[in-house]
Formats: sequence, C-alpha cells, structure tokens
Amino acid sequence: MKQSKKHSKKHSKKHSSKIKIQVRPKAREDIKKIWFYSLKNWGEKQASFYINVIDQVIVSLASHPEKGLSIDYVRKSYRLIHCQKHFIIYRIGRSNIEIVRVLGERMDVESHL
Repeated sequence: MKQSKKHSKKHSKKHSSKIKIQVRPKAREDIKKIWFYSLKNWGEKQASFYINVIDQVIVSLASHPEKGLSIDYVRKSYRLIHCQKHFIIYRIGRSNIEIVRVLGERMDVESHL
C-alpha cells in the first residue's frame, strides 16, 4: 500500500511542461491491484519496479501527450498507450492529462470504460 500512496503523490504535481497529470479513482484502483498482484506473484522488488515503469510512462505523457493511439472507435477523445503487459487509457484536456484506467492487455478495453 505504501507504493500506491507514493505513486499518487507523484501525479498531483505539475510537470515542467505545465500539463498536470490527473489519475482518476478507477485508474488508482487498477494500479493498486497491479501492485498487489505483482507482490503476490513476484515479490516486492519486482512489484515496485513494475509500478515505477507504469509511472514513468504516465509521467512521460506530460511531455508527449499524443504519444498513445487514438481509440475514438471505443470512446471519443480517449487514447491508449501500451506499457509492458498493460494498457494505460487516458484523455487529453486543455491543461491536464486524465488517466482513466490501467488495464491488462488481455482485458476488453471497451467493456471497462
């Protein structure tokens, strides 16, 4: 649980590009579940490493918001970026990037939005 608190704090800051990253509650819950699943299966070191990789991709969106693929066919204005075994689903606002979900790559994105 320590990781999820640390992770949440990182995303409440504004980044040098002035775009704020906002992680929605469902995405926070997704990240928490990923951390606990990884902890159970591969240990704390690997769980922390994996969450840090996801975090780096999320933070990188502040500098390159259009990096992900448009998924307008699923939900208008939503984008998706692949990170390891997960998809980070987000949308770009005027002054922020909203992380909507972090879903396993085998999950049906449309049914979870």
